[in-house]
Amino acid sequence: MASIKKRGKTYQFTVSHTVNGESKVIRKGGFKIKKEAQIAAAEIEANLAKGILPHLKQVAFDEYFEKWMKLYKSNLANTTKLHYDYTSRVIKAYFGGKPLQEIKRHDYQLFLNKLWS
Repeated sequence: MASIKKRGKTYQFTVSHTVNGESKVIRKGGFKIKKEAQIAAAEIEANLAKGILPHLKQVAFDEYFEKWMKLYKSNLANTTKLHYDYTSRVIKAYFGGKPLQEIKRHDYQLFLNKLWS
């Protein structure tokens, strides 16, 4: 059974399922009306009932960061841009082409600890 929550002006659904004995959640938001979230959640639940697991496209962390930087941080002062470029190089060196989906909180915290030490 999916849960639907209102987050700000939009709705989000959460669907729980079990994979290899471990509980996992699928969460998606940005629905303008509650009914849209309910329909999307029902589709996910129907696919899960058929044994079809939704898969996210594997995206390397360094590629994601580059795209994020270009999209959201395009108008920066030169010094700030240099800091973002440095961060991008450090991410590439540390994580290589590792997909975001494979990076756990623990891995990311180790990265931050190393970056700031």
